Amino acid sequence: MKIPIDEKIERLTKWFHRKNDRPLIGFFYGSQYPFFRFRRAKNLPEGELHPDDIKVSDFLEDNERMFRDYEEMGGDLIWSAAPFWGIPWVESSLGCQVIVDHTTGSSHTLPPPGFSENPIIPEFSRDNPWVAKMLEFIPALEKQAAGRYPVGMTLMRGISDLLSALYGGENFIFRILEAPGEVKAIIKQLTEYWVSFGQCLLEHLPLFHGGTGAFFYGAWCPEKTIWLQEDAAALLSPNMYEEFIYPGVCKIVDSFEHTVIHLHPSQFIPVDYLIKTNISVIELHIDKGGPSAEELSEIHKKVLSQKPLLIWGDLTEADLEYILKNQSYEGLAIIIVVESIEEAHKMWDKSMRLISSERTKS
Repeated sequence: MKIPIDEKIERLTKWFHRKNDRPLIGFFYGSQYPFFRFRRAKNLPEGELHPDDIKVSDFLEDNERMFRDYEEMGGDLIWSAAPFWGIPWVESSLGCQVIVDHTTGSSHTLPPPGFSENPIIPEFSRDNPWVAKMLEFIPALEKQAAGRYPVGMTLMRGISDLLSALYGGENFIFRILEAPGEVKAIIKQLTEYWVSFGQCLLEHLPLFHGGTGAFFYGAWCPEKTIWLQEDAAALLSPNMYEEFIYPGVCKIVDSFEHTVIHLHPSQFIPVDYLIKTNISVIELHIDKGGPSAEELSEIHKKVLSQKPLLIWGDLTEADLEYILKNQSYEGLAIIIVVESIEEAHKMWDKSMRLISSERTKS
C-alpha cells in the first residue's frame, strides 16, 4: 500500500490532467479542528490572538507526527506541511481580530472596529505582522521536511468568506441589498488584495517535485497551484453569486497558473459557473449529515465532464461503493476521513477490490 513518491507524483499529474486510469484514493486522519489536531496549539492564549503569540517552533513536531501517521496510512496522495491553518491569515491581515477558542478547537474572527461605518481595505504588504508571521513558518517547515514532504498552501478564504468576516456573519448579505455599489467596490479591492497575498505566498513556497502541496488535503498539484475557499457562497442566491462573487473568482483564477476551489454541498453549489472558468480542480466535500454520494451524483458528473474532481469527507462504505460504480474514473480523486490507520488500510483494500471489479465488467 505504500507507494513510492515518484509513482505518486506521476499519478497525481495524470489525475490533474484527467488522464488517470483509476481514481486516486487518499485518507484524512485525526481531528478536523486545528487546535485539537496540532497538540502544541494549546500553548496559544485563549481569547484575542496577536502575531507575537505564535511561536513557529511549537508546530514543527506536530507536522512531523502527522507526516509519520500519513506514511503509515498509505494511499495515493501526498501529505503536506503548511503555515498553521488554524489562523485565518487573510482575514487577520485585513484587520479582523482573531479569537482563539480551545473549547471548540478552532478560532474565529471579529470584524475590524468601525468597518461597517467606514469600510476600508488596506494595501497588501508582506511587512504586515500577520503576513510576516505566516511567511516565518515556511523556512522552518522546509528545514524540518528536508525534502521528504512538501511545504504548501495554507488556508486562504475567498471573497464571500472575507465579506462575511469583515461585515460580520450573514450581515454581508444585508449590505449587498442595502448598498450594492459599496460592496462591489469592496469586492474589487478584496480581489486585488487576495491576489497579492496569494502571489506573495507562492513566491515563498518551495516547489516539491515541480509542484505545490496543500494543507489538509494532501492533493499535490503540478507547478504553482493556489487554493481558494468559498464557504459563505452557500448563503447566496445564484443571481447574487453571479453578480457579486463570480467576477472576483474569475479574476483570481486568471491571476494564477493553477487554482483549486473548495466547496461544501449546500442548497446552492456554484458548479455551473465554475466549470466555465479556467479553474484547474474543484474540491467538493461530503459532510457528515449532509447529502450522500448518490444525492450529489449529478453534481459530481457535471464536474467530471469538465474538470478534475476531488471528493473529500465522511464517506461511508456505501458512498465509496456508489462513487466507484457510477462515476467516471478520469479526473476523480477521493479522500476518506478515517478514525484509525487500520480503517485506512481497510478502505484502501475495499477501494481496490471495487475498482478491479468495475474494470472486469467493462
